[in-house]
Amino acid sequence: MNLKIKLACALSIIGISFSEFAIADLYIFGNSSFSRDNGLNITTSTGDFFVSNSDSGWWASSAGHDAENDNYIAGKCCDIANHNNFFTFDLSAVSGNVISASLTLYSYDVIGSSIEYQLFDITSPLTDVRTSGTNVSVYNDLMSGLSYGTFMYNPSDSDQTRTLVLNSNGISDLNDAIGGGFGIGGTITGGVEMPPPVPEPETYLMWLGGLGLIGFWGYRRKKLLPNSILLA
Repeated sequence: MNLKIKLACALSIIGISFSEFAIADLYIFGNSSFSRDNGLNITTSTGDFFVSNSDSGWWASSAGHDAENDNYIAGKCCDIANHNNFFTFDLSAVSGNVISASLTLYSYDVIGSSIEYQLFDITSPLTDVRTSGTNVSVYNDLMSGLSYGTFMYNPSDSDQTRTLVLNSNGISDLNDAIGGGFGIGGTITGGVEMPPPVPEPETYLMWLGGLGLIGFWGYRRKKLLPNSILLA
C-alpha cells in the first residue's frame, strides 16, 4: 500500500476518534418550534391583550437564518458558536397606552446552568429579520441595543412556560409600536456549560492505534530505504 494512503487511513482513524470529543453546549429553547402559545401579555389603559408571536427563529454568525426553520434556540449548540433568537408580533389590534407587558415562552430543552438570557430591541427591518440568508448586522442586532431585561434559566426550567417581564425600555418601545409590527431579540450572555461526555475507552484505543500505525509505517519505510537515501 502506498505510504500516503496508509498515512491517510491512520489520520482518518485519529480524526474519527477526536470527533467523539463533543463540544460543551450551553443553550435554551433546544428542539423548539413555533407556538401560538408564545406571545406578549400587554396591559394598556384600555384593557388586557394577548398577542401571539407571528414568527420566531434564530440567527447564527456562520449559518445565518433559514426562514423555514422556526426553532428559536439561543446559545451554543451543534458546533455553532452562538445562536441569537427573535420573536415578532403584530400589534395592530392593541390600543391604549401600555402600562405593563411580559413575554411568555415555552422553554423546551435547557442545557447548562445559571444561564443568563437577555432580551433586546430590534432596530433592523422585521422583513430582514425573517428573511433567509446571512446577515451579520441582523445577527448583531439581536444581541445588542436597548435591553428589555435579563432572565436566569436552569435545567429545572426545561419543558416549562416562563413569563419574562419587560422593563421600562420594553414598555416604551411597545408604546411606540402600537398599531404596527414589533420584534424582540434574545441572546445568552453567561452561564455554566454542560460538560462534554467522557470518551469511551474505545475512543482512546482508536486514537493510540492511529498514532501507532503512523509510527510503524514511518519506521518500516525508513528500514526499507537504501542507506544512500537515508544519508542524503
